Amino acid sequence: MVCLFCLVVGIATAAIGALFWYSLPRKIKFVLQGKHVFITGGSKGIGKEIAAEVIAKGAASVSIAARSKGALEKAANELQDLCEDGQVVRYYVLDVTSGYETVKSVIDQAAEDAGTIDVLINNAGMVVQGGFTEVDVDSFEKQVHMNYVSAAHASRAVIDGMKRKGSGHIAFVSSAAGQCAIWGYSAYSPSKFAVRGFAEALHMELLPFNIGVSVLYPPNTETEGYEEEIRTMPEEVRLIGGSAGLFSAKAVAKQLVQSIENGTFITTVGFEGWMLGALTAGAAPEPDFLNAALQTLFGGLFRGIMLVYIGSFNRIVQQCHAKKQGNDEKTSLTQSAEAESKKA
Repeated sequence: MVCLFCLVVGIATAAIGALFWYSLPRKIKFVLQGKHVFITGGSKGIGKEIAAEVIAKGAASVSIAARSKGALEKAANELQDLCEDGQVVRYYVLDVTSGYETVKSVIDQAAEDAGTIDVLINNAGMVVQGGFTEVDVDSFEKQVHMNYVSAAHASRAVIDGMKRKGSGHIAFVSSAAGQCAIWGYSAYSPSKFAVRGFAEALHMELLPFNIGVSVLYPPNTETEGYEEEIRTMPEEVRLIGGSAGLFSAKAVAKQLVQSIENGTFITTVGFEGWMLGALTAGAAPEPDFLNAALQTLFGGLFRGIMLVYIGSFNRIVQQCHAKKQGNDEKTSLTQSAEAESKKA
């Protein structure tokens, strides 16, 4: 009986394995040596560390784009110091929300300066945190334009050149909040979920052209931007986000560059990030056989674990809500007492 069971399990495993080998998209591995890499939001944080990482991998030309000329000049000089003979870092002042024609003109200039762009890193982004009725209405549209629409515009501007060359890679920096939406991210999370949807659609469309696509889901990352966020971060976001830890921008950048080289689609950081990536893979493409097997095997288990996490997040929100109500009541009583005192 045991032998029969083992035989059935073995046959089922072999059948699933054969199905995976037939169904999974092929990996499009990429060699960065001698290539031209264009990075939006490349003057600081994750973008700047990605630039440093591709320089270390031998990229011939690295183009960084951002809004601040001063920050770009400083970053470009620091990155150029990391270069070997023949490697060049250029910078371009660009507001990625200024419309497709502007984005395309800058990317075309970069291609004219250093040759067709082989790798595009869509890293530019912004976040505004807070309760749904507390954040400015304009911030919803601004975050969609910065985090998603700008990536679509930049991708559109490079794809024709990659198709002509018959190779290339487009990477997107989403967020763990683009996999799991929490309190305070009602404006930010939808824009990062949109990045995921766009990347998944583009992966299927560009596969026949030998152009790879990857999407990065970084957790809280130690950057200048994150330090600024901390100053105004609501208590709910701080307590919930703290459960995932804090990673260095260098570690996050290294993970993305490895994904580009290995032809990986989903890029996560840390064990909890990997678990969340496996849980939320859903209908996303998965070119790696081992990842596909683990997602299939552990999907149900990870769902149960995630429900426990969500339960703890909900308790945090309830506690913060009760705390706020208590503070409001205290404030109201104080104001009433002061009013009575003035009357007396």
